[in-house]
Amino acid sequence: MFQNRMNHPLNWIVALWCAGVLLNMRTLPAEIGLTSQPEPLGYPGSLDDPADALAEKKSGSIWAPPKRVDDLQVPAGFDPVRSNGFSENPRDLLTCFKEPAPASHCDRNIVDRHWMGPGELAYHKAPNHKPCTRDHTRVFRTEFPGRLWFSTEYLVWATTGQAVPPLVTSSLAGTPEANIGVVGLPTTRVLFGGTNFEGPMRSGARLTAGFWFTPRQERGIEASWFGLAIAKESFGLSTNGGTSYLARPYIDATNPPQQAAVIVPLPAPPAFPGDPTLLDQAVDASLQSQFGSVDVLYKANKTQGEDFHRRYLVGGFRYLMLEDRLAVNMTSSVSTTTPGGLPINSSTVSDSFRTLNQFYGGEFGMVEKWWRDRWSLQVLGKVALGATTVTTRINGSTTTTETTGTGTTTTGTYPGGVLAQPTNPGNEQSLFAAAGEFGVTADYAIWSQFRLSVGYSLIYWTTVGRVTDQIDPSVNPTQFGGGTLAGTPEPSFNLSTTGFWAQGINAGLEYQF
Repeated sequence: MFQNRMNHPLNWIVALWCAGVLLNMRTLPAEIGLTSQPEPLGYPGSLDDPADALAEKKSGSIWAPPKRVDDLQVPAGFDPVRSNGFSENPRDLLTCFKEPAPASHCDRNIVDRHWMGPGELAYHKAPNHKPCTRDHTRVFRTEFPGRLWFSTEYLVWATTGQAVPPLVTSSLAGTPEANIGVVGLPTTRVLFGGTNFEGPMRSGARLTAGFWFTPRQERGIEASWFGLAIAKESFGLSTNGGTSYLARPYIDATNPPQQAAVIVPLPAPPAFPGDPTLLDQAVDASLQSQFGSVDVLYKANKTQGEDFHRRYLVGGFRYLMLEDRLAVNMTSSVSTTTPGGLPINSSTVSDSFRTLNQFYGGEFGMVEKWWRDRWSLQVLGKVALGATTVTTRINGSTTTTETTGTGTTTTGTYPGGVLAQPTNPGNEQSLFAAAGEFGVTADYAIWSQFRLSVGYSLIYWTTVGRVTDQIDPSVNPTQFGGGTLAGTPEPSFNLSTTGFWAQGINAGLEYQF
């Protein structure tokens, strides 16, 4: 009977329909949420993922084609299925700041030379590089990350010194009036000047930022600034009671020229009254120098087919600044009667010299850099051609105070000090100049984005004006205290220029975003 019923055509149709339903139920979980199965590379599951449709169309299956971590079709960790499209151009893979989940926690086998700079590539290829260090590596290359970098360096540099003429002298009490403070006499001691002021080793800082236009670091721009701490030498001394005399030496320009000095530079009464009582004196002097630079460069690689060597031709703009300041101030008080009695004459004499050198020029040069494992070595040479603007400012003043026997005080201020007079005010001149730089730097990668460096730098500047070179020691003393010039207009000003160098050791770190 059962057999007869099965022989009926309608029964066979029903049986086949039931079998089809059962088969459909077995495959239903695979059709609901195509990414519900574990992703081969660890991507998070998602419903109705458009990538599934793309994968199905390409593979002829509802499942994405198998992907291997070390498959070269996955450049730098990107999934070509889930990216905007598979391309060798980074712009075609992902939009800015939109990265997929990593293909694997182990990225060593998916390093792609087309997507990395030489330093990061060498780091990943190093024998001592651990295979699973995603927290210390970068394999994503998008519009911005991986191309911007920043470095900071600590500098210990020295600079060119400068000769300082005698500016402050002293003599013991009892020294004849004509010999007080005169340079070259055995009774005279030079307190400030008369030596070479060396540019001492001092600290500084350099900051550099750059951006690469391509992931392989073929072309890019960088801007750099550095500055050294102010080098300063100062002197201060005070005396009272006339135990010793402080003086300002100069060369008397009247006929014949001869060494001289002054302790109270007043035209009348005489500079040193015949029977004075020197009550007190004080002097302070300082010399300081400051150096800095700004550099903007475009870099273009000229090597072809080399992963771990770059030869960059560079060109751009360079600015250099060198400023020197010199100041000497001296105050003297004398009484022409009994000690502490009236009248009292006091004088404060100030000399101020300043030179500001500013270089503006176009720069060109070459940078050679090699990488091996975690190490790299860089050698650079650059030359800038342009102009140095030398601004020299010389100012002097004398302030006198006279207290008479009746207690009346009269104060007056006059132009001119001792070596700074109205006849040498300084000026501003622009001169052709060149500036060159040489440097050697070695660095070590702590990880792919972070490098430590140490190196040596030398900068030479052909044309600068140093402040001590602008001092003319020859003075016509008729100008002291605001007196009327009689005779030769001395001191005079004629710009004197020389070369300047700065060199030292650099230590720093670089971070690649």
